[in-house]
Amino acid sequence: MMDAVWEVALYLVLFVTAFVIVRKRPAVALGAALCAWLVCYLISVEFDLEVVALAPALALLSFLAGRHAADPRPTAIALTIAEVVGVVVALTERGGSDTALAVTSGIGVLGVIPWAFGRFRRRYAELQEVGWEHASLLERDAENARGAERARLAGEMHDLVGHELARAALLVGALELEPTLTAQQRDAAKTARASVTAAAERLADVMQVLRADEDEPVAAIEEVVARSGLRVRLVNNRKTAIDGIIARTVHRVAAEALTNVIKHAPGAEVTVTLAANLELRITNGPAPRTHAVGSGKGLLGLAERVALVGGWFEAAPTDDGGFEVRAKLPERPLPRTTPTHVRRERTEEEIRKSARRTVLITSVVCAGIAIGVPGYMVFDAVTSVLTHEQFERAEIGQDEDDLDLPLRTRVDNPLGVTAPKGTECHYYSTHANPFDAHRHDLHQLCFRDDRLVSKTWLVRRSG
Repeated sequence: MMDAVWEVALYLVLFVTAFVIVRKRPAVALGAALCAWLVCYLISVEFDLEVVALAPALALLSFLAGRHAADPRPTAIALTIAEVVGVVVALTERGGSDTALAVTSGIGVLGVIPWAFGRFRRRYAELQEVGWEHASLLERDAENARGAERARLAGEMHDLVGHELARAALLVGALELEPTLTAQQRDAAKTARASVTAAAERLADVMQVLRADEDEPVAAIEEVVARSGLRVRLVNNRKTAIDGIIARTVHRVAAEALTNVIKHAPGAEVTVTLAANLELRITNGPAPRTHAVGSGKGLLGLAERVALVGGWFEAAPTDDGGFEVRAKLPERPLPRTTPTHVRRERTEEEIRKSARRTVLITSVVCAGIAIGVPGYMVFDAVTSVLTHEQFERAEIGQDEDDLDLPLRTRVDNPLGVTAPKGTECHYYSTHANPFDAHRHDLHQLCFRDDRLVSKTWLVRRSG
């Protein structure tokens, strides 16, 4: 009794720990839960109370592992290892092929299917996140449009109103110097010139406010490269000034691409090229050591940012094992009539793929169980039939090798059946149909020193 209490407490502690760490270490948590369930089942080789009680916890943990795993491969490997180990142990140590089938079905239903639904739920949550980010980008796009309109108005005021005020100030100044004017008239002209000059200064102040965004300093690409701390070969063929919004986009693309090099290909050779037509290329060679697996969200964000100003973006591995980021930007931000869908379309495609995988995995597991379990029952019954005539011909004291026996036995240790002390008993099907009312009947042949010492027809009716 005490051993059973400690065993239950151990399972409880293990599963609670797995639930605590599943968010940060999904593969470890899933592996621990699968191991606990397998040990619990293989010890008893039956679906007792403990095995049934652990089943919902394993299913929920499998779902959470699929939900929180950024990279699905470690959790998929944990499921595969558990499946293989469970089948091998069942076939070699505990129960045989019927136990292996139960292990396979249990891990499929409690592990693989919930895990697949967890992966789908993660993709769906990412689509929701994309929706909010897309709304934020649309707001930023509207703000860019307002800024561009303010800059256009400021330019018009400078070109039209400013020009007219400067011309008026010049004419009034010339009038002030006219020798035929009286002193009173000259004072009036002086006052008028001062008023026009003051109006021009007020206009300059208004322009400064309207064009504040464009006047903010933007780091040149040389500064971006210098701040990265990498050894970069920079080729800047752009000699003329760049529009403020476009310059910020160049800054963002270069900074993000160099950050990715630091994270995923440290030590690789890097070349940054800015062409005269504002085509930006950031290319790195193969990484000297294995690099980390990224989520791709940074590149998707860059693609969205470039699309906001009317450019195009591309990022892909190179033939030599490196990576290249390319962006072609316009001279001025281009107006857009429809919102960008770069990341949304990609995420929706991932959602569709995840849904198809979930349906496929669930269908395969369910079909495997629906076909495999009855199929195994038929195979087990058909290949282990000891007919009534063969059973009657078997005589006590006869050598086992002289008996006309099937190639395999039905089960090794049927529940509720006792055997004579000191004997080794084999059990055989009485007929080939595993689905009728006599499906539990068995022929028992017991041997001592390879000689038949007893034979019994076990009639075990179901229900």
